[in-house]
Amino acid sequence: MRDAQVKTKGRPFLGIFFECCQVYQRIYREPDATRYQGHCPRCYRSIRLRVDPTEGSNCRFWRAL
Repeated sequence: MRDAQVKTKGRPFLGIFFECCQVYQRIYREPDATRYQGHCPRCYRSIRLRVDPTEGSNCRFWRAL
């Protein structure tokens, strides 16, 4: 098996640290690929992040203030 050619499968996600409850949660990209959407697992505060097709970020982990 060539590690360089192994592709990951599954739904794209971002790791979010919710400051409100001091917890980590993954949020997943919507099927239409226009946004990531999720919520805090404790207080259910929602979060939405728009996907910009022209500019992006290599960062996969974020903080929700």
